[in-house]
Amino acid sequence: MRIALIFFTALSFVCPALAQSIDYRSAPKFALVIGNANYEGALKLRNANHDAHLLAQRLQGAGYTTELIDNANRQTMYEAIGRLADHLNQGGVGVFYYAGHGAEIKERNYLIPVNVSLKVLGAIPQESVPVDDLLKRLRESHAHLSIVLLDACRNDPSSLVFEQRYRGIPSTGFMAEKPANGMVIAYATQPGERALDGEGRDGPFALALAEWIVKPGMPLEEAIKHVMTDVRAKTKDEQRPWMATSLIGNFVLVPTAAQHIELTAVKTTQATTSAHTRGQIATSTVSDSPPLLQWFQSLNNDEQMKLTVDIQRQAASLNADDLPRLMQQAKGGSVIAQSVLGLAYRQGFGVGMKQTRSNQQAIKWLTMAANQHLPFALNELGEMAYLGQGMPKNVSKARTYFEEAIAQHYTPAKLNLFQLMSESGEMDAKSMAEMLKNALH
Repeated sequence: MRIALIFFTALSFVCPALAQSIDYRSAPKFALVIGNANYEGALKLRNANHDAHLLAQRLQGAGYTTELIDNANRQTMYEAIGRLADHLNQGGVGVFYYAGHGAEIKERNYLIPVNVSLKVLGAIPQESVPVDDLLKRLRESHAHLSIVLLDACRNDPSSLVFEQRYRGIPSTGFMAEKPANGMVIAYATQPGERALDGEGRDGPFALALAEWIVKPGMPLEEAIKHVMTDVRAKTKDEQRPWMATSLIGNFVLVPTAAQHIELTAVKTTQATTSAHTRGQIATSTVSDSPPLLQWFQSLNNDEQMKLTVDIQRQAASLNADDLPRLMQQAKGGSVIAQSVLGLAYRQGFGVGMKQTRSNQQAIKWLTMAANQHLPFALNELGEMAYLGQGMPKNVSKARTYFEEAIAQHYTPAKLNLFQLMSESGEMDAKSMAEMLKNALH
């Protein structure tokens, strides 16, 4: 399993050597990239090294002096982190990227070196690198801005069930860290869930990061939003990146010629002063950009129908053992999990006398997906409103649901609206024929 965190922290200290304000173009820029893949036996990861090489290449292209390390042990990781911090003792921007196994044990996060035995729970804290040690070292480095990307599991490994498909172990759902001032925290997936290692050469999160964070002129937070959308689309909502931010201003990793990015330390009454980046941006900012579409809103009709079939298939095969996992995903915002649960409760699942059916539960989960504008869920709720399932029959409400789904060109909703209008006598025969023709195209 891999759950990735990205901390964007701008930090400085009361130190005469540290410039309180510095132009980003002339600022020191260093990166450390580590890819740990060569774990023992079946725990070996296929893509962690590839992801590290990809991000290192992108950071080098963005002007960062980059150290790349494959398959590091604990000592190698600590020494490399120390070198990164030393490079930043006069300020500037530091980037740390890690791909590999990780774990959260007793609410403390660990990056796991390749020589640690993942079959022994007690060995992980003793032989791994605590994330708070990493953050402390960077905080003390005098960097104006530290960017830490952890593409790794962040969950309790008590079950010790690792799979090659994921980086780490099944989750028990720990709470995510809250961002401090001048910090953005972004996760490769929702806290308490697993992230995919990737079916191809690279993981979906690394691929999206490599594409978006180096877009010239794009503020970092806007880039992360694009990363979130791309990963959800690539994994069909199985992996859903998440971000919390308290960053002040717009930081652009690759500014255009018209942009001026100034890194400014802000003094506080504390011995260590938190800071923020202040971007004097001459081009468009996040607030000027159009809202991003949900990943499913860009699907064509064939892709929408494939998604519908997949939801129906999952709902038809649902059993009670699947509920905890699906409910956790649904509560975290997965429209697929919400829709599978909604349809399963509407149609019923289980065998014989143990079959479970609940229109109220169906409405609960489908409404969560409909609130995110998934056309499948809107159509299902439209059917339930029209048939009076779990709610009083309401033709007007049903029509509203169908029309919202039709706005995304969802064919089943077109057919349902056709039936509603034909049964209500709203159309003559010619109009009915024309509407049916349009619904099928």
